[in-house]
Amino acid sequence: MREATGTEGMPRIVLVEYFLSEERALVFGVTADSPEADLVSVPLARTEVRALAREIRAGLGTGRPDLRAALRDERLARLVEPVTRWARPGDLVYLVPHDVLHLLPLHAVPVDGGIPLARRNPVVVTPSAAVLQYCLAKRTNRRRDTALIIADPPSERPLAFAREQAYAIAETLGPARVLVGEAASRTDLRAALAAPEAPAILHFGAHGAFDPAEPMRSGIELADGRLTAQDILGMTLDVDLVTLVACETGISDRRPGDELIGLTRALLYAGASSALVTLWRVDELSTSILLRDFYAALAGGIPKAEALRQAQDRLAERTFAEVLAHARESRRRLAGEPAATAALAGDEARLLARAGDPDAARRLLAGTLRTPGLTAADLRMLRVTEKRITLAAPAAGAGAGSPVFDDPYYWAPFVLVGDWY
Repeated sequence: MREATGTEGMPRIVLVEYFLSEERALVFGVTADSPEADLVSVPLARTEVRALAREIRAGLGTGRPDLRAALRDERLARLVEPVTRWARPGDLVYLVPHDVLHLLPLHAVPVDGGIPLARRNPVVVTPSAAVLQYCLAKRTNRRRDTALIIADPPSERPLAFAREQAYAIAETLGPARVLVGEAASRTDLRAALAAPEAPAILHFGAHGAFDPAEPMRSGIELADGRLTAQDILGMTLDVDLVTLVACETGISDRRPGDELIGLTRALLYAGASSALVTLWRVDELSTSILLRDFYAALAGGIPKAEALRQAQDRLAERTFAEVLAHARESRRRLAGEPAATAALAGDEARLLARAGDPDAARRLLAGTLRTPGLTAADLRMLRVTEKRITLAAPAAGAGAGSPVFDDPYYWAPFVLVGDWY
């Protein structure tokens, strides 16, 4: 990808701000070399955009993702088309959504004949231009050589890949402190942040919770209770990046005046320069692959916005052969943990079946069922997976070289908020 640059090798930045009124959507575009903001008026009522957002969000919860088709809606195309007028391929695009547009992956809407915007341009989101200015002003520490990783606290729904991610990220980034299981707690987090050497990156791999009645009680479920947005506002986070790999961590409450109350804004106001968050419940396996590529790019000195663009691009191209290799590697990494082994084997078996090899899937499950230490729930999950694979119709059109995660459902929930660098 050609990187369009401004002065001193920095990318050319385009700021795109939205405002939904009762009758139309207003799209403002600003660049450093433009004498004034450009304005595009799109005849699209706020009620219609809200209905569209509800429809798309409902589809995300069906378990049968086809987000690519939903994002081809011509109304979304009209909202995003102005971006391509102002931003050349490779320019850095800052999106400032409004109202329910905060809930939609505008960066995944096709442009220029079908290319998702995020594959044409690195895209960053900010709640407002004022928040962006605040984040950029805090760019004092660009170290990415230390990390604090908090993953898989005790839960009724263990996150096997979150634990695997923790170990893989630690290997990628170098010096890292990993807190998993009972150690993934608010108490241990505060102690680690109070250490003389603060981490440059703070990574959470845990379940998230959004409380629509009391948004400041939204947070991350840790071993000794929920780390809420209110808790975070009382902390000092002198970190370059906070990654929240949880369910819907980027969702915030929408109040009059578009005042977003939620985890993302709390993290930024607590001192983080940027946050990588998710817009909906993510798939664990695809997330594990995307984060491995994202952190590898960061470790190589690539700016965060471009690192995310590359990781999303790469995930969309991953083949069954590549993903199966990753799943097997993950299973070997956690071979001594029965619950994680069962969860990883279940995902690997489903992949094998989708790739057209149900016999290999059943052999894997049969072998995993003999793993010592499995709980009744683990055994039940493996047997249910085995039955579903046996009863399912043979996979059509899939093969070792076919892409697995090309639907935006897998790569588009991740958004970078705050500082692009």
